[in-house]
Amino acid sequence: MMIIWSFAKHAFMIFWYRYVKVLNLILPSIVVQGKRLVVFPDVYKPLENEYACADYCRQGDRVLDLGCGSGVGAVFCAPKASELLAVDINPSAVKNTAENCRLNGLNNVRVKQSDMFSGVDGKFDLILANPPYLEADFQDKDKQFATSVRYLPMLFAQVGEHLADDGRLLIQYPMWFRGLIERLGAERGLKLTEVRRMPLKSPGLLLLSLLYMQFGFRSAFYLLEPMRTPQARRLAA
Repeated sequence: MMIIWSFAKHAFMIFWYRYVKVLNLILPSIVVQGKRLVVFPDVYKPLENEYACADYCRQGDRVLDLGCGSGVGAVFCAPKASELLAVDINPSAVKNTAENCRLNGLNNVRVKQSDMFSGVDGKFDLILANPPYLEADFQDKDKQFATSVRYLPMLFAQVGEHLADDGRLLIQYPMWFRGLIERLGAERGLKLTEVRRMPLKSPGLLLLSLLYMQFGFRSAFYLLEPMRTPQARRLAA
């Protein structure tokens, strides 16, 4: 039964990726909170009010957008940030984010290709992470990068090296995975400090989401911060 389910899931994802690519060719842009974003054919369209990640960005923050996709996080956080680095493993996503930053007149954003943190140096006040929701475990390593099976463990294993002392990690993920995220964070010295559902979709965005076969769940923002030992608290006092 598990083999049948795995095969069916893979078959559906193959169909879905092709279907979304065609839709993106037909609908090559989206307006988010008054900002027009172009979306390349093989890049995920922002359909969950991802712009609200900017609520967690403080004035003057150094921000890393890890897996930037179309660049919605970069576009909305950059006006508050002192500098922002946007990375993605997908070369098309890198070009897409660069184009949307150009269209929105942003000059404090660097965009580069990187497999997770491989091309990232330094520490950040805020790290944005929007992991893939797909949980399938592919044999083909070229496909595995687009799954949460690979992304989440690598994220938590390496994020501590790139968080400032008072830095924050903001993950966008389905609501029912709170236990998993809290456990993975605790194992790496990160405390889950806030869980907030993403803003409700407008009727137009809801219809567009249905067209893209994205329905049945509402994601949340998970905010994690480094745990502080008693000694660290005394030093900070």
